[in-house]
Amino acid sequence: MLSLGEHTLESYAHIINVDRTILKLNPTIEKFGYEFIWVDASEFEKDFSEILNIPKNDKRKLTIMIGRESKGISHELHNSIVHTQILNPMFLNMEYPGIILLKRKSNFRILGETMDFVIENKELYNFNSFAKNLILQLRLYKIGEIRCTQLFHISSTTREISFRKREIEIGSQGNYTLTDEEAKELSKRLVPKYEFNGLAELAIKNFTIVYDLTDVQIRFITLVTCLESLFNLGKGQIAHTIARHLSIVISNNEEQFKKNYKQIKKLYNMRNSIVHGGKHKGDIIQDYLNLSNKVRLAIDFCNIPEMTKEKLFEDLNSRGF
Repeated sequence: MLSLGEHTLESYAHIINVDRTILKLNPTIEKFGYEFIWVDASEFEKDFSEILNIPKNDKRKLTIMIGRESKGISHELHNSIVHTQILNPMFLNMEYPGIILLKRKSNFRILGETMDFVIENKELYNFNSFAKNLILQLRLYKIGEIRCTQLFHISSTTREISFRKREIEIGSQGNYTLTDEEAKELSKRLVPKYEFNGLAELAIKNFTIVYDLTDVQIRFITLVTCLESLFNLGKGQIAHTIARHLSIVISNNEEQFKKNYKQIKKLYNMRNSIVHGGKHKGDIIQDYLNLSNKVRLAIDFCNIPEMTKEKLFEDLNSRGF
């Protein structure tokens, strides 16, 4: 328990499947009170080993050298990394091994009637909400398996990790990386809180669930469900309705429309084949990536204030090529 007076609380989220290009977003998220930090292997050992249940200990010898810069870590931390699915074998094979953390620093006062754990719990809840919100926006921008594995606090008094909250640690691997141009564009789109309307709500929830699934076929089916929730009204001609409406959204001319219509209808039929026990023909990974990009465009188009399915259909039915 903390003593009365002023304290500083550092909140962290361990972000995986992302490289250091994510630091390019710091000028934007710093305006919201947050930043991404890169922690190399030796710093990880010194300040954050507790997130892998290795207690802090300045007396441990850093006898194992890893990475191009030969950063040292202890046998204890090395053994823990080896047996941690979310880091091994990626971490130990990195040219410059380290971890990405999302950080927020906040000040608070402990008064006589205020319990510190109540304040910490509230801070972790707010931090967790922002972290999930930010990751959702990053996922909606481009493909990439970026995710959070756990959140925790470090107080200015104890300098020990407290109030840990673990997240789901399944899913796929692979870096979320940003070019300079992507980081510039994404920075213009990021907001402290991503709002969604009633039309896009179910699609966004299903889109989020996809990242917690390990089977690509189930991911594929779930993404098609996103499109159904946005572009379908009835039970008849579902494939045609979805293909036509989405093609209008993503096409600039009649030639593109015809090409996209054919492709989307094919993707929907693949979904039917999977659902009914058929064998997927072709490259399921590429088809999934293709579909996921189309879902992003669909959500972006539909998630505008006061948009309803009725207004959407009226707009799309007035268009065409």
